[in-house]
Amino acid sequence: MTQSPIARGAEALQTVLLCVIIFVSVISSPRSMLLEISPQPNIPVEFRIIALSLPDYFVAALFVLTILRLLFDADYRGRLAATANWIFSSWGGRWWGGLALWMVIGTLWAGDSSILRFTTLHFILLLIMAVILADLARQRRERVLLLVLILSGVVQSAVAVAQMVNSGPLGLWGLGEVDRFTYETTAFYRAPGLSMHPNYLGGYLMVALFACAVLIRQQLQEKKSVVLPVLAGFIIGVGMVMTLSRSAMLSTAVGFAPIVALIMWSTARRNRWLMGVGLVVIIVTAAALIWIILSGDLQARIFASREFFFTYSFEIIKQHPILGVGAGNLMLEVGRMWGMTIEHLLPVHNVYLYIWAELGLPGLALFLLACFSIIRHGRQRPMSDSLVWLCCFLAICVVMLFDNYWWAVHPFRVVFVWVIGLWWGYAVREAEPATASVDQLIGTAAENA
Repeated sequence: MTQSPIARGAEALQTVLLCVIIFVSVISSPRSMLLEISPQPNIPVEFRIIALSLPDYFVAALFVLTILRLLFDADYRGRLAATANWIFSSWGGRWWGGLALWMVIGTLWAGDSSILRFTTLHFILLLIMAVILADLARQRRERVLLLVLILSGVVQSAVAVAQMVNSGPLGLWGLGEVDRFTYETTAFYRAPGLSMHPNYLGGYLMVALFACAVLIRQQLQEKKSVVLPVLAGFIIGVGMVMTLSRSAMLSTAVGFAPIVALIMWSTARRNRWLMGVGLVVIIVTAAALIWIILSGDLQARIFASREFFFTYSFEIIKQHPILGVGAGNLMLEVGRMWGMTIEHLLPVHNVYLYIWAELGLPGLALFLLACFSIIRHGRQRPMSDSLVWLCCFLAICVVMLFDNYWWAVHPFRVVFVWVIGLWWGYAVREAEPATASVDQLIGTAAENA
């Protein structure tokens, strides 16, 4: 089907916005504050204000542009409806939609409804972004998005390496760089890049590594050179080591394990030995870098105990175990309960418990069902773009056992839902009949609607 120049221009602009969204989502500050909910200084500022982060502006612009395109492009209306029909009928979209609906219902008992409304609207807009992205990927037009994500990972890794060499920030405050945390040891430095925290950067670089893996798979399938994506993956891997993020490194290993196992299972025995040697080289190189950064004191970072900050959030869960306290309200309730008796109040470093505290058992159940709806489709699936990207989602689910930023920090919630949208696109295009025309698919979607 031939597109009009206006339709092609609108699609190109949508693609640009999706590229910008993933490029800037790693920059978690500065934010534009819209409303201060609580002035309590011992609560991290991002949990007591309503604010717009950098990618939010582009998510809003994408939403407005898509509405305009839907008004004037009948073909796009049908195609997007077909994509949405696939997602919400077969690929778990109903669970994510149900989670958003439950967040809305939370206004009936939330302590502060203003922050709940903002958090819920933000999530709904991200789900719409994911459907738009899925439609683009379904048409095999997502490669530029992968390239931009990889480029961002390389840039952030270069900044992280420079920070490590400098043993501190580079002074790039206007680009989102943060100063060294006062509570961190001076024995070594953990590079945050242009993100707000080294763990945040580690998780972002993990996603960029899986983008490299998808691109390498596509290049091999098309019999093209893989030198550049392999080189980019090496640089991004070095950047991840500079963050010293244990959760990111562990989760990356867990996510890549099924991919490595499938490749080794399907390759010749001689090549398995070569792959094994390659894995050993990667592990030894990473370990050597960590040893150098820590000056041999692995206990200082690698084997040190992990603080999850369970206490404060568990008290909220015990008081509101069924319904929770409402989206965005966890730290406000913690602040009311503990006051200024503790110097720093922090949320639990586990997304699942965080969601339980805010959205109660129904919200947690919907979130787990939504995640499982994606993971279960990886069973008995051959090596494909969707399988590689599903492993990326699996790695994020593992990180969420140790950190909360994939859900609690809005810029990284953008990355989380962006990953979901790309997987939806891969899953739909691999599932739909290869012989079906776009017109037939649009007609089927219209009939189902």
